[in-house]
Amino acid sequence: MAQRKQPSNKATAAKQTGASKSTPKRTPRARQAVADVPPGERDRMIAERAYLIAEQRGFEGDMALHDWLQAEAEVDARFAARH
Repeated sequence: MAQRKQPSNKATAAKQTGASKSTPKRTPRARQAVADVPPGERDRMIAERAYLIAEQRGFEGDMALHDWLQAEAEVDARFAARH
């Protein structure tokens, strides 16, 4: 009996969130703010925030991509507000 191949988690999350494969556009101010962050620091902050978002949801559902994108937007907004 042939097994059905399940869609990847990223593909499923992208469909659920309406996310596209392209990187979200950042304003010049946000780009400059992110450029001032030490390498790896931005990703660490996003990962931490994404974890907290998932934790608030009780880790239910396969929404890792959605959590990451939400966290990325929040972290970038925080950096932009500093400049």
